[in-house]
Amino acid sequence: MSSRDPFIRHAINPPAFDERNAIHRERLVDAIHANMPRKLIAIAAPAGYGKTTLLADFGASSEFTICWMRLSEAEWDVMRFAEVLAASLQSRFRRLKGKPDLIALARSSPEALAVAFVSAIDEHISETFFIVFDDLHLINQSKPVLKFLDRFLEDLPEQATVIAAGREVLEVSLARLMANRDLAGFGPHDLALTREELVELTQKQQGEPLTDAEIDNLLEESRGWVTGIVMSGAVADLGAGSLIGGGRPMVYEYLASVVLNRQPDDLRRFALDASALPIMTSEACNIVLKREDSQKFLARLVRKGLFTTASEVSPRTYEFHPLFREFLLVSQEGADPKRLQSLRRNAAEYHLDRGSHEQAVDLLLEAGLEARAAKLAERYANDMFQSGRIQTLERWAASLQNDPSRIPSLHLCLVRSHIDRGNLAEAETVLENTKEYIGARSSKDLRARSELMSGNIAYRRG
Repeated sequence: MSSRDPFIRHAINPPAFDERNAIHRERLVDAIHANMPRKLIAIAAPAGYGKTTLLADFGASSEFTICWMRLSEAEWDVMRFAEVLAASLQSRFRRLKGKPDLIALARSSPEALAVAFVSAIDEHISETFFIVFDDLHLINQSKPVLKFLDRFLEDLPEQATVIAAGREVLEVSLARLMANRDLAGFGPHDLALTREELVELTQKQQGEPLTDAEIDNLLEESRGWVTGIVMSGAVADLGAGSLIGGGRPMVYEYLASVVLNRQPDDLRRFALDASALPIMTSEACNIVLKREDSQKFLARLVRKGLFTTASEVSPRTYEFHPLFREFLLVSQEGADPKRLQSLRRNAAEYHLDRGSHEQAVDLLLEAGLEARAAKLAERYANDMFQSGRIQTLERWAASLQNDPSRIPSLHLCLVRSHIDRGNLAEAETVLENTKEYIGARSSKDLRARSELMSGNIAYRRG
C-alpha cells in the first residue's frame, strides 16, 4: 500500500509537539536518551499520563533519527504491522527502499519477517536510531505480532533502540532482555507530573501562578495525572484559582463533558461529527461531513488544546486523543445515532473510493451495516490473502459470524491458510462449515475451490 494512504502516512509521521499547550519534560527526555544503549525502553501507564506527548517532546528534542509507528487495531495483523514498519523505516532511510521485500515475504512466518527486517537494518543502517511504537496495547494480544517483536528484539542490531509506549507492558520475553541489561522501563509514577512540572503547566494554562497551597491541593487531587490537570485547566475558565476545589471530580467523562459543552456550538458540532473518522484530514472531513471549512476547525481544535494532535508534515493528519474520541462517539451515539451511522457510511465510501478497502470494511462494521461490510470483505478477501493479511481476514470473519453465508470466499481463504500452516483439523472444520452454504447457485469458481481444498486436505493426510 502506498505511503500516500492517509492511515499509513498518519502512522509513520510523529505528532507535532505543541509548545503552546504542553511543557518540555526534560527529566524524562534525558532519561530516555540515557537508556539508548538498551534494546527496549518500555513506557507503560494508563490513559492520560502523557505518553504520546512525551514521545513528541522527545522527538522534538532529540538529534537522533526516529522511525515512528502510531499503532492502530489494524496492525493486529502482522503483515499490516510489517507494512507500516517498512514504510516508517523507508521514510527515514531512503536506502531501505524495497527492503525487505514484503511481497516475497507475504505468507512467511512472523519470525522470518523479523529476521528479514533485522538483516535489512544491519546491512544498510550504521548510525544510531530509535524505533517508536506508540499505543502498543492495541496489538499486545496479537500472537503473530508478538512473535515478530520477540524475534526482532532478540536479533536487533546495537545501533537500534525500540521505544514501546502504551497502556500495557509489551508481552515479549522481558526476562531475557532484563538478564542482558537490554530493558529500561517507565511507569505511572515516572510519568506523573512533579510539583515543579505542575507549577509550569498550570502557569502556562492560566497565565498566572497558583499559590503553594493550591498547587499542593491540585497535586494531591490529581496525583500527577496529566490529562486530569490539563482538562481541569480547560474547565477553569474563570481564573487560576478555580482549577481546584468546587467539588469538581477528577473523572475523565465529567471533565470532558464540561470541556465540550463550553466550546462554541460550531466547534462542538464539528468535533462530534469528525469523531466518526479515526484519522482526520481536511479533505476527508470536508467530504464526509459535507462542508468546505474543515481545515479552519481542525486548526482551532489544535490551537485550543482540545486533545487533538497534528502530524508534523503536510498534508497534515489529525487525531483525537483516544479517550476524547471515545467520549465524543458515545456522546454522538446517545444524541443522534442515525447521524453517526450516516457519517460512518460516508467515511467508508470515502476510503473505498481511495482504495482503502480495509478501512471501509471496518467503518461499515462500526456503523452496523453488516450486509455492506460482508459484500466488501468478500470482494477483497482473495487480495488480502495473497498479501498475507490472514489476521485481518480472521477478524472480519469473526465480526460477520452472524451470517457466514455472505462470505464463503473469505472462509475458503482461511481454509487455505490453515492448510499452508499444516493445521489440517482446523482447515477441515472451516471447510465443512463453509460447504453448507456453497450450493448449486454458487459460482463455478467457488465450488471448484472448495473441492480442490477437500482434495488437498485428503492428499496431505495421506
